[in-house]
Amino acid sequence: MKGPKLTYRISKSIQRGFDSLQQNKSLRLGLQVALVVGSIGATALMFPSRQSFQFSKLEVGDVYIGRDIIAPFTYFINKSPDEIEGDRKAASEKIHLVFTREDSVERISLKAFDDFFTSIRLIRDADLPDSTKVKRIRDILDNDSIISNQANTQYLLDVPAGSNEAKGKAKDPEILTLDRVRFKLKTILQDVYTIGVLNLKADAIPAHATKLVVVFEEAEVVENSARFYNLDNYRDALLPKLRQTFPNQEIVATIGFGIVLAFLEPNLIYDQATTDSRINDAVASVPLSKGIVLKDQRILNSHDLVSAEVLEKLRSLASTTAERDEREGGAKLIFPVIGRLLLVSLALSASLLFIFVFRRSTFDSLKRMLMLFSIFMLVIVTTFIINQYELTSNLKYLIPISIASMLITIFFDGRTAFMGTVTLSIIIGALRGNDFEMMTITLFAGAISTFAVGRIQARSWMLKAMLYISGTYIVSITTLELVKNSDLTELPEMLGHGLANGVLSPILAYGLMVIFEYIFQVTTNSTLLELSDLNRPLLRQLAIRAPGSYHHSIMVGNLSEAACDAVGGNALLARVASYYHDIGKMEKPEYFVENQKAGKNPHEKLTPSMSCLILINHVKKGLDIAEEYNLPTEIRDFIPQHHGTNIIRYFYQKALENREDGEIDESSFRYNGPKPQKKETAIVMLADAVEAGSRVLKEPSVSRIRSMVASLIHERLLDHELDECPLTVGDLAVIRESFVNTLTGMFHGRIEYPQTDTGTKRKSSKKANEVQG
Repeated sequence: MKGPKLTYRISKSIQRGFDSLQQNKSLRLGLQVALVVGSIGATALMFPSRQSFQFSKLEVGDVYIGRDIIAPFTYFINKSPDEIEGDRKAASEKIHLVFTREDSVERISLKAFDDFFTSIRLIRDADLPDSTKVKRIRDILDNDSIISNQANTQYLLDVPAGSNEAKGKAKDPEILTLDRVRFKLKTILQDVYTIGVLNLKADAIPAHATKLVVVFEEAEVVENSARFYNLDNYRDALLPKLRQTFPNQEIVATIGFGIVLAFLEPNLIYDQATTDSRINDAVASVPLSKGIVLKDQRILNSHDLVSAEVLEKLRSLASTTAERDEREGGAKLIFPVIGRLLLVSLALSASLLFIFVFRRSTFDSLKRMLMLFSIFMLVIVTTFIINQYELTSNLKYLIPISIASMLITIFFDGRTAFMGTVTLSIIIGALRGNDFEMMTITLFAGAISTFAVGRIQARSWMLKAMLYISGTYIVSITTLELVKNSDLTELPEMLGHGLANGVLSPILAYGLMVIFEYIFQVTTNSTLLELSDLNRPLLRQLAIRAPGSYHHSIMVGNLSEAACDAVGGNALLARVASYYHDIGKMEKPEYFVENQKAGKNPHEKLTPSMSCLILINHVKKGLDIAEEYNLPTEIRDFIPQHHGTNIIRYFYQKALENREDGEIDESSFRYNGPKPQKKETAIVMLADAVEAGSRVLKEPSVSRIRSMVASLIHERLLDHELDECPLTVGDLAVIRESFVNTLTGMFHGRIEYPQTDTGTKRKSSKKANEVQG
């Protein structure tokens, strides 16, 4: 339990921090201004450096309308990123891999080879039993990692020793002796070392490396790489040489293969440091330009067709101008920065103005504004990171605009999300170099995301969002590519990135939703759906300990949900909050009429003031239980607000009747409040009263239900309980009709319609039963 308790304490600390900042109005306003200004400044800094967007709207094939463009100074025509990359790759591939010939490897190996045969010769000449000689020869073979068997070992012991074979003077060249075998194997070993063995496998040598540089004795030569052995093929080259040297002597070839292989090591060592240094020098020497435009040279005339060559000249002019302005500083450096700040400010002003006018509660909340700008900056920073992979990269289709749109819809509402999407689309287009195409795609994707999410009522929203967003990217990307008459070779890659965005965005949005819920202590419909499970321990306790209150809460939930739907409130919040609004009654359930059994009323033994204290205390107890079970703040608000400052009229009247001396303080018979602050809490207050009133309604008919509902709503209105909530008179009329319709449905089995006589009554009852059935 330590983990959940610690998590809860942390979340409460975060909430208290936000609450304390919210209460200090001056500090809150200062932080909000700092938040907006900081976001604008940070976004302006993320614009591509040394980049001018003067000709960014022009594309190949456009007809240029405007004044003739003359080069104001001499400048170089820059290569495109792809051209630079291609030239650098070509330059690096022209550099040969460098290997160093290590002659010491050959000397050490040949000495070890000679020592091996000397040891064999000494064992053969020793005055020892043959079995001991075989064992010692096998030990030498094992020590040098030479694979052997009984036949090979026996051959080394039995082969004639010879005398002058080392000098090639054997009396009978057809007879193999130990010295002749030694001489021929050493010749093969020396031949392989003379050619050279690379210390790389074949797949480690690039396909373009057809030549190698071999360095020896402070000199170097360039050779074809195919002439050298490598770690993959040098073994395969030995066996043919051995069979050619020892024809019809398979056993000699076999044992010779093991011996030569044991003393053969790579003697051409790859010098990666020198190779990399030469490659880096070659890459660094690749020119970034491919031509030059002289001062006063005409680049483009008005009404001329924009070609690829002309577009390269214009974009090079724009980037060179930006670099010159940056070097010169002063106004030329400041003006672009001011322009970026103004552009970001204008884009953000759309959302800020909408929130200030139509969502004032959000504007006045530091916590909600911080959450909104955190979502904005999440997308902006991601766009900046993607921009680092070049503005022309198809990675731009991974910009997570949909995540922002979905999160804002979930935590705020669809209209706020749409305005936020418009703002982010403008900023993304600007960050991408005034990319109208990207602005259009992100606007479409973000707008569809707000519709795809809506109100989360089931986990299927993720699949729905994936399909909607992926489809939007496919359609918008394809449409714009067709409009531009582009080469469609890159279209599959573009669509792949768009599909990846569509699939990943809802998943990431869900994960971020959980994080934002925890940090900012905001309750989403996803959390409400979890709390609506009637099998949750708290609701099961309510059902067992206070069954009447439990049933009452369910009925209040049904009434509230329908009424909230009718006036555009959060129906899910109202229904779920209704389930928990009376949890405080679990402490003393028998003191509440819905839980009392026939004839047992403990209030008969209490004074009216004591009864009121018990009834009022269920609100405090409910808040304590809600705190214990970590219920969200949005749910806890309903516990005191659904009573507001209502008077407990029955006990107040009883106190007046029993009064002997002195005045009765009416305030002691009222709940402590606060009054309802939102539509949903006000609707639950009215539904609570209406449901309780309906249970004592005798012979409920539509007219009686309507009269009862209207009376209770009017009573709350006259008692000023609805003064602090945003319900209008029109809303109250809609709520009244919703309550009437819901209660009529609940009581339809017991409604008797007015009858004129017995016969008519029978016909009407029969007809009513037919309708009900």
